[in-house]
Amino acid sequence: MIGAAVFIGFFAVAFFAFALFVDPRRLWWRFRAPHFEHPEAHEPSTASFTVRRVVMVVLAIFLGWQAVGLLRLAGVFETRPDHAEVLDRLESAVGVIETDGNGGRYKVSGQEGSWGDFINPLLEAPGDDPYASLVSESGDVERYEVDGICLTVTATPLPGQSEMAHAVDNLMYSVKTDVVDRESRWDSRS
Repeated sequence: MIGAAVFIGFFAVAFFAFALFVDPRRLWWRFRAPHFEHPEAHEPSTASFTVRRVVMVVLAIFLGWQAVGLLRLAGVFETRPDHAEVLDRLESAVGVIETDGNGGRYKVSGQEGSWGDFINPLLEAPGDDPYASLVSESGDVERYEVDGICLTVTATPLPGQSEMAHAVDNLMYSVKTDVVDRESRWDSRS
């Protein structure tokens, strides 16, 4: 894929250089004019030459954009956050979803656990985003893994909720989290 990106990038640079540094009128007189008996009558207008240059620049920009896209797909521009940044993002995310003694949250049943839909948008930032993937779920405890960091979310139903809320599973929960960084634990043992 990198070879294709370099090939496309070469043509992008060539088209851009050709559009900026080669005089199309002089090129026409050199290669096309000798084929006509009266070349002055057949010479293209200045607007025609300008349009050709603009098209070449647009084509060069498009090809350059495609080459950069291929290089991104190949992983050349890896923008993955480092471990400390992921840990900071996760700690600020759990600070948002945790509840104090007075409030609660509703669960969102998603594909990746009940709390993954809350956590993952909070982890987003410029660059490639880390992703909280559900590892295990038992009762009110869900365990997630985010780039080597363990996150445990414990959700306890708040007392005093109506029977209707219990029947339709529309309960408010007290949410507590625990973040364990496996890397720092291994570093401290060394």
